[in-house]
Amino acid sequence: MGGDEIAQLETALAELARRWERYMAHDSQVPIPPERDRLELERRLRLLSRQEGRSTHEQFRLEQLLHRFATYCQLWQRQLRAREVGEAGAIREPQRPNAAVAPSVPAKEDEFAALHRRYTELVQQRGGQPMPLESFRTLLEQQRAQLEGKGQVVEGFNVVEVDGRLRIQARVRRGRKS
Repeated sequence: MGGDEIAQLETALAELARRWERYMAHDSQVPIPPERDRLELERRLRLLSRQEGRSTHEQFRLEQLLHRFATYCQLWQRQLRAREVGEAGAIREPQRPNAAVAPSVPAKEDEFAALHRRYTELVQQRGGQPMPLESFRTLLEQQRAQLEGKGQVVEGFNVVEVDGRLRIQARVRRGRKS
């Protein structure tokens, strides 16, 4: 363990940042977000941060690397959300038999707020009490993170009625991340 491992992870982060930039620039060689690579780097960073016996200099470099990684992750999530809204233009709903799907929403409207409004309408029509917007948003962000952690690409969410029950369903792009 030591500076060599930290240097390797710094290089890996720089490479991952370049792949994300290429993805966001619509490079045909990077057709999907490099989420698997991000998860692998996160795993390696977590393992290294649990090890002990580093010098003060190595500890400082590792903390800087962890901070830089967290900052990049936040940036990439914001970029993905912005790209999702920009490409979709509106919330699209797949055609499913036996399911009432939420209608499309204008692009400039926040997806979570629009979806929450539709969810609230449907819950209130049924005489129920809807969850607050922030709880709703947190739940959907957790569901997105869980699906993306499994290598899937979440394009958005829909409010659907299936077998008489109201559900929030993720729209997942066919295929898996590579």
